[in-house]
Amino acid sequence: MTLNKLEIASLEAFRSGSPSPGPESGETEAWIGFGIVQLLIAARALRSAHVALRKNVEFKEDGSPTVLVEQQIEARLREALAEFAPGVPLVGEETGGSFPSSGLAVAIDPLDGTWAFVTGTETYTTVLTVFRDGAPKLGFILNPKTGELGYALAEGPSRLLQLSLYGEPDAAVSLPTTLENQSKVLVNVHPGRAAGGLVGGLYEAWRRDDVQMVKSPGGSPSWALLEAAKGAFVYANLWALRAAEPYDLAAGTLLVRGAGGDITDLEGRSIDATRHEGPFIAGIDGAARSVVAAIAREVLDT
Repeated sequence: MTLNKLEIASLEAFRSGSPSPGPESGETEAWIGFGIVQLLIAARALRSAHVALRKNVEFKEDGSPTVLVEQQIEARLREALAEFAPGVPLVGEETGGSFPSSGLAVAIDPLDGTWAFVTGTETYTTVLTVFRDGAPKLGFILNPKTGELGYALAEGPSRLLQLSLYGEPDAAVSLPTTLENQSKVLVNVHPGRAAGGLVGGLYEAWRRDDVQMVKSPGGSPSWALLEAAKGAFVYANLWALRAAEPYDLAAGTLLVRGAGGDITDLEGRSIDATRHEGPFIAGIDGAARSVVAAIAREVLDT
């Protein structure tokens, strides 16, 4: 449960108002420090925004809520990125941007799970991903409510920081965190208008004891992917509205795969997180993913 030197330096930089740790130890380490500090700054802004939340909620044309702090977070990140890595473009969920096919790029969703945020529940996150040549190389997910920050490198381990909220020590661990001999299938299914059949099928499987728990809290898909990377839950999402954007699934996919799991379609094929369409299943244990995928295929085929 010990933080490494870079994690300690990043937290100290945030708390002291200093720049993120410099590139002395290498480019990758510099980007990790930058990502940690910038997500902590975003989390502070989101927690502060709750004070005047009811006065600042607006709604988009599709009926989904938006709050001013989302645009403010993206604007501040653009400024910080221009100073840290001049010329590297930012693609934001709120303010857009051009995503290049070569070179470095950064994508952010400042508030993934806006409904959770405006209703005061705990399943929202800020998500940041660093890309090189169109492929995700480094992903961060931070839940301001719980103080948990997960990050992962492509083909590297996944880390989870538990930040002090009440004076207890900061802590960190490599993912997954569950026991290796866990055999129970616990499922988190993303809610939605088209998900009723899947939820019903999973509850029927629970009745048969094919799965041992079903929950559907909603909120940020990235938060559910981080939870899947912890190891206990398999996450099922129909993802039927549109193809994934760079800021949607890439960071969470890095975390799940860095923890030794995968995120696949219903046939068990690993997805491309930057452009995936349709249902997906995420989790550490392949057999548990297969159980959930089989239930989903049966329900969706009927």
